[in-house]
Amino acid sequence: MKEVTQLGNTSKSKRTVGPKDKSSKTSISITIPYPWLFASVILYLTVPLFMFFLGYLRLSVGIPLTLIFAGIVLFSVSDCLNNPDGKKLLRSEHDFTIPLSYLIGFAVTAIAVAFLAGIGEFCTTIQDHAFRRAILKDLIDYDWPVIYNYSTQTNPEVREIYGMASGECSFTYYFIYWMPAALAGKVFGFGAGNFVLLLWSALGIFLCLITSSAAIKKCTAAVPFCFIFFSGLDLIPNLVHELVDYKGWFWLEGWVDSMSYISNFREICSVFNQMIPCFLIVALLLISLNSRSFGLTAGILFAYSPWAVFGILPIVIAMLFSEKHRASKLSKTLANTFSPVNIAAALLLLIIFGSYYMSNSGAVSVRYFAWHYYDNALSFILSYLAFIAIEVLPFVFILYSREKKNPVYWAASISLVLIPFYCISDMNDFSMRGSMPGLFFFCILLSGVVAEVMDKKNTPVTKKGWLKSAAIMTTVLVMTFPTLFNFFVIFGNTVNGTPDDSEEIGSFGNIRTASYAEVIQDQFFAENYEDSFFYRYFAKK
Repeated sequence: MKEVTQLGNTSKSKRTVGPKDKSSKTSISITIPYPWLFASVILYLTVPLFMFFLGYLRLSVGIPLTLIFAGIVLFSVSDCLNNPDGKKLLRSEHDFTIPLSYLIGFAVTAIAVAFLAGIGEFCTTIQDHAFRRAILKDLIDYDWPVIYNYSTQTNPEVREIYGMASGECSFTYYFIYWMPAALAGKVFGFGAGNFVLLLWSALGIFLCLITSSAAIKKCTAAVPFCFIFFSGLDLIPNLVHELVDYKGWFWLEGWVDSMSYISNFREICSVFNQMIPCFLIVALLLISLNSRSFGLTAGILFAYSPWAVFGILPIVIAMLFSEKHRASKLSKTLANTFSPVNIAAALLLLIIFGSYYMSNSGAVSVRYFAWHYYDNALSFILSYLAFIAIEVLPFVFILYSREKKNPVYWAASISLVLIPFYCISDMNDFSMRGSMPGLFFFCILLSGVVAEVMDKKNTPVTKKGWLKSAAIMTTVLVMTFPTLFNFFVIFGNTVNGTPDDSEEIGSFGNIRTASYAEVIQDQFFAENYEDSFFYRYFAKK
């Protein structure tokens, strides 16, 4: 597949094409207006939000919030082509032209990735789908807000674990990604809801690929390649483990105590509800032309992945004062930063979803600094340095020469270096999810570098150039290991007919397998929910 470089207004670059010039072959291309792309991503992120407002909240709260955020969306879209000083930019300079072949390729890739990741459980896959299937099932079968009664638990072992035969608790989780599928399921049944979940996810991945391409201003196969395969160099510690039986190894991407950064494909398999929106938000921020709606475009991440907000904040702060988003006067830059849209969107999202998450404080009961997990300071330091060297530094070094003057590059790098110091939950969700924005930033920019290396026009002519290109491609090849391994597991399970775990829970209101009961109670159940601020003032009665 040939790479097509986006040049903006191509009318300025004319050339005479000879009869033997291969580039004279024309291909069908589609120009996507910048406002359309911006609006498509915004709507993808906000449609589930509107469903939550109208379906989960009392109408006296939900309707005003829907109207307010509809106004914020309209402002964001209408303002998206204005620069930081408020001047309207030429649309032709920011529209994105993509060959039809790439558009079709991106669509096929999106469907394939969503399917192989097990979204909708249409194939045997890896990790956590018993929980994901139960979430969708309960959002379909129960009234909103979802409230469970312990009397519906029929498994004796589960009843013994919970130690109660009656009483209520509420379902509390960052679930709004499932809202379109749940609504379809309520109308047409669970099968339809599952299929809509697959299509909704494929649409999100498709938008990720297009928006990433717009961010690097290239149509290239490197974009879907990096989206699928981006990871740390986990092959190295896994080889060490195989050769010397390294005792600190836990699992493929968790090879040191309490620290783990996850590959893109594994994130889709495990937490597609967080990964896809987060990736879209990072890509949207990279193509944004002003900061007057960051409160919506970045703040909405809080509704999808609260821990990822800690990773997006440094990136947003760096963007606010980057050359691209900085106005000609400091006063105007500050006015953009503290615009009514930014303040209203961020504050309302914080109040609504902050109060909702706080109704279940047990989900964050496990909290500690990473070094407390180690016997001595030296073992922590060595583990930390090895972790950063494997998971962060390769991409920091690759992008250094071209991005060293970009404050966003430094913000993403510093956040990834600092996040491993703190742990929340047994599996350290803070590390795995808080790292997503920074890793996705590097993933998108890396796809541009890979595209340039693969372009024959950029073939190195010096020894130094060859070595640099070889180092980049070696890094890229090594990073594919986790995803290739996961593909091997998925295809192997499919060929062998290995049953998946998607039905092991069934419903949180009637848990089939007792081994899940304690985790569900800690992470998804809110006791005494009636006394929480959210259920007293916002939720439907």
